[in-house]
Amino acid sequence: MGAALPDGPPQREDEHMKSASRSLGRGSALSALALTLLLGLAPATASAVDAKNFGVGAACALSNLIYGPAKLIYALFGSLTAGMGYAFTAGDIEVAQTILDTSVNGDYVVEPAHIRGERSLQFIGSSSVAAAPPQDDWGSASNSGF
Repeated sequence: MGAALPDGPPQREDEHMKSASRSLGRGSALSALALTLLLGLAPATASAVDAKNFGVGAACALSNLIYGPAKLIYALFGSLTAGMGYAFTAGDIEVAQTILDTSVNGDYVVEPAHIRGERSLQFIGSSSVAAAPPQDDWGSASNSGF
């Protein structure tokens, strides 16, 4: 009466899943093999120029790890100093602008042209405010007293 039924249909489902996973495994292995063969047949165009460009790029990346943060810190402290210079000189904008320009202007990133020597790297920027010529009241002809 209570005879156990054979597990027929579940065995077929198990077998179907195993064969499906085997065929997927074969398909992906064949796809990987075909891709490897195609890439292997592609012409190799590596040259000394590519190696040099790679070296310049690597030098840029490595130097920016040090140069970039150093320039940012310099610009930050220059900005703070410009603010203090403005306050201590009772609002003399020329003093603050000169400090700000020299600290904030300049290059923030090392580029390939810098590495190759085609362009100079400016850590300290140039000031946009032209310096006034020194005034010498003692030696000028108009104030000589003659």
